[in-house]
Amino acid sequence: MLIAVIGGAGRMGAWFAKYFLEHGHDIIISDIKSDKAEVIAKSLGVMLARNNVEAARAADLIFVSTPIDVAPKVLEELSHEIREDAIIAEISSLKSRVLPVLRDVAKRGIKVLSLHPLFGSGARGMDGERIALIPVYNREFEGELAKSLFPEARIIIVDREMHDRVMALTLALTHFVNIAFASVLGDENIGVLKNLGGTTFTLQLVISEAVMSEEPSLYASIQMDNEYTIIYLEKFMEKVTKLKGIIEGGDKGGFIKFYEETRNMLSEDEDFALAYERMYRALKAI
Repeated sequence: MLIAVIGGAGRMGAWFAKYFLEHGHDIIISDIKSDKAEVIAKSLGVMLARNNVEAARAADLIFVSTPIDVAPKVLEELSHEIREDAIIAEISSLKSRVLPVLRDVAKRGIKVLSLHPLFGSGARGMDGERIALIPVYNREFEGELAKSLFPEARIIIVDREMHDRVMALTLALTHFVNIAFASVLGDENIGVLKNLGGTTFTLQLVISEAVMSEEPSLYASIQMDNEYTIIYLEKFMEKVTKLKGIIEGGDKGGFIKFYEETRNMLSEDEDFALAYERMYRALKAI
């Protein structure tokens, strides 16, 4: 199979180009960052197209790994250039804008996939990793197609609304907390903090630094393009304000009540009892 990776110079684009290459496919990549794309193509030993259309026209699978805000436009443009028997897939982390485009493409008989890899470019392989599949036109067919492309992965089928709502918590809120945390640390001596910080701080610092190493425009899109983000940020700020008030007022009983109520809710998670042990295992791993 000839696979065109659109956005092949990005972290995830390059990751999937390598993955498909290792699984015996022929690869051609394209990217607006032509210099970086040339480096990636040479390092992987794959073909490099002059533009997206050139990459897509002859491909059996067009795999779109572009920024969230440009993905709908790229999908629309390429859908008119590809073969009728081709597959077009995209991996945006938000789906509200890409789904209408993919539905229009599917109506023309072209096979489509809307995927969201629930892992980053640091993953060593696909084995055991999770990929969310957001049905576009034919849930059963698209599920089987995704499994055929990524047999080692766990395919999780979820509708668009639930996907984006969950991403507001697992991506937007998580990034928000870590960006704010990092901005506070930026005014301090990081070396001193690392020397004196305990287990919780050490892990939080690793997470925050990892978040801050990503592309800011991607994270801006995750925050601002998700209709559910503000809902959860407002809820988070209400909790923060309440807890801050308890601490400012020296209300130890109120703090314990807030803490215990929160712990009781989290304890419904079957993995909660192992959380402290898992934290230490994670620390040893780094």
